[in-house]
Amino acid sequence: MDQATQHTRRIAIVSSSRADLAHLIHPLRALVESDRLEPMVLATGALLQDTFGASVHRLLEESIPVEEVPCDLDIEDGVDAARAIGRATIAFADALDRIRPDLVMVVADRFEMLAPANAALAMKIPIVHVEGGERSEGAIDDAVRNALTKMAHVHLVTTEAAHSRVLAMGEEAWRVHRVGAGSLDHFLRSPLPDRGELEAELGVELTEPLIVAAVHPVTLETEPTRDALALLEALERRKPAEGTMLFAFPNADEGSRVVREAVEAFIKRTPNAIMRTNLPPESWLGLLHCARIAVGNSSSILMETPSVPVPAVCIGRRQEGRERAANVIDCTADPDSIMQAIDEAFETTLGAVRNPYGDGRASERIRSALEALPDRERLLLKTTTLGT
Repeated sequence: MDQATQHTRRIAIVSSSRADLAHLIHPLRALVESDRLEPMVLATGALLQDTFGASVHRLLEESIPVEEVPCDLDIEDGVDAARAIGRATIAFADALDRIRPDLVMVVADRFEMLAPANAALAMKIPIVHVEGGERSEGAIDDAVRNALTKMAHVHLVTTEAAHSRVLAMGEEAWRVHRVGAGSLDHFLRSPLPDRGELEAELGVELTEPLIVAAVHPVTLETEPTRDALALLEALERRKPAEGTMLFAFPNADEGSRVVREAVEAFIKRTPNAIMRTNLPPESWLGLLHCARIAVGNSSSILMETPSVPVPAVCIGRRQEGRERAANVIDCTADPDSIMQAIDEAFETTLGAVRNPYGDGRASERIRSALEALPDRERLLLKTTTLGT
């Protein structure tokens, strides 16, 4: 390690949703323990909005500074999303000018992550991208993720296939680190609540068989709400069904309000169905442990369920191209296909399942990779390997 890497580096870590917060909690704790890194969180988007549970309170419990960068993500259509990116870029430029970090970390593939990346790139601040190289070809997220990969200077990827794809995009090998998914570290590092603790937290009895559902708008579809409405129709046809059906809150994307209202209407006529706006990651993983099946189009269906393991039904095209473990059953976004997949999942008995997204030890790998980075000048001067 050269002398330029010996000073303490301030790293600004952008968090905009419950999903990336789940992936960041344990890596943040590991970074706080480093004597070479000074992490702080730039909280934005849904993380600050009451509509989506204002999960920033969880960050405030951690021993790191939090700077709020407001960006309204109450999105009705693509124009709203485009305008939000513009407003957020200005807000992040101002925040980065105040903070002057040495590195900016952005996570995964949500469209609002383009704003801090745009600002950091223009301001010559090296960018660290988490979870590049994955695929979700049914959503705008796929293009956003690939754009962030080419803007970034350091890549912290989850799987071997993701590692290979980032290299195939022309990124230099020394910049690409396979670390695994940070959300899986909860399985090794967090005490997960049992059924009784979850019932006390949720205020309901979780009757058998428990179905947990996480379904979001599909941003590349003409009808972004198609997956959710098809799932609700499939569950409607299964009634009267025993057991609790628990819905996670949908993401802040085009169509989110329609999905929320449809789920709320379903719950009003279904006594054993509930939805929760803000589930801590430990609670969500505890629910997966208690569930008979998981169903939806969320990345969690593919990334976290194999580590339980629990049979999982993946609906539609939103996660098309993403790696799957042996516990996942795919189906199209129509009620008949979903019903058939749910029936198959209920009949499935799982043994050991290998999770391609990691082993629950991402935090220490992330810290080691960031501690060993070269100086700013070398990070900024990228060279493509394409054509060589």
